Amino acid sequence: MVMRVAIPVLPCRDVQAARSYFTDALGFDTIFTWETPPSYAAVIRDTAEFHLYAESSVGPARVTVIVDDVDSCHDELRARGADIVEPLADRPYGMRDFTVRTPDGHLLIFSQPLTENG
Repeated sequence: MVMRVAIPVLPCRDVQAARSYFTDALGFDTIFTWETPPSYAAVIRDTAEFHLYAESSVGPARVTVIVDDVDSCHDELRARGADIVEPLADRPYGMRDFTVRTPDGHLLIFSQPLTENG
């Protein structure tokens, strides 16, 4: 058995607003929405996929997204207006990353491993 991918399913107070944030500020594409107004949606960018579902009580989640060029990712998301709450930096745990907060308070950590040369 091989586990191929895990898809985070995030609770959202307003699925349409969350979907719009993912598409507008983070550059994702919509795979599908369910119901009108949507109570469930799926978004994807490259191989990173998130599902969003309606929930009145939302507790924040943390999800790390590994990217191949964290600097260009940071620059693009900043230009799109993403809510960057932790700046891009090299971390003592061997990663270069930054953190984005979604409208529902979820934290998305965009991260790239540091090379041995830093």
